[in-house]
Amino acid sequence: IPRTLLMLPTWTYSKSPDSICVNLFIGSTVTIEDVAGTDVEMVQATDYPWSGDVSITVNPRAEKQFSVRVRVPDRAVSDLYTATPLSDGITSLAVNGSAITPRVENGYAVITRTWKAGDKIDLVLPMKIQRIKGIEKIAATRGQVALRYGPLIYAVEGVDQNLESQLGRESVLKTERRNDFLGGMQVIQGTWADGSPLTAIPYYARDNRTDDASRAGRAVRSSVWMADQ
Repeated sequence: IPRTLLMLPTWTYSKSPDSICVNLFIGSTVTIEDVAGTDVEMVQATDYPWSGDVSITVNPRAEKQFSVRVRVPDRAVSDLYTATPLSDGITSLAVNGSAITPRVENGYAVITRTWKAGDKIDLVLPMKIQRIKGIEKIAATRGQVALRYGPLIYAVEGVDQNLESQLGRESVLKTERRNDFLGGMQVIQGTWADGSPLTAIPYYARDNRTDDASRAGRAVRSSVWMADQ
């Protein structure tokens, strides 16, 4: 984990002689050296992955023409799985408050202009609760469904519900901000097919929500895949 955290600045942005690629959406301030002959400070403000709103302030030391390439998310991992509803791409993109429709090249929206300090890119990424299913040939996931919100896979835990429950096809699911979970996160709330309450949390957060001393050292049952009605 420490190595991953140390590498984040180099993964968040990359550059060529005349462009900056925005690869990750992370609240941060990074200075990128020697782009079109000037250093450029990039300031991101976002609550992603809980919200799809991202603001990027571009601060070149000198006004220069170059391209900012913003990654366009494609959350399809392979042809073995389907996700509904669709939740890819960028919902909207604006520069200094004016909506734009840039060309997309190799998975990046390309914004080429003469940049000056304080120029701002605002984008909205789609954030929908998706149902993930494997194709019929995958025996392990046949008749089951998983949940994803934005880029995150979610899990259900036995501390909240009966893991043998079925998720109804008409079950209404929504997200709710829970600040009491590990510093704050979006959880998915809804009902199972039998009407009992459903709570799903991000997969990374599983097995972190019991204060029961009798459970010390014992994992709480959890599952990504749940029975599909």
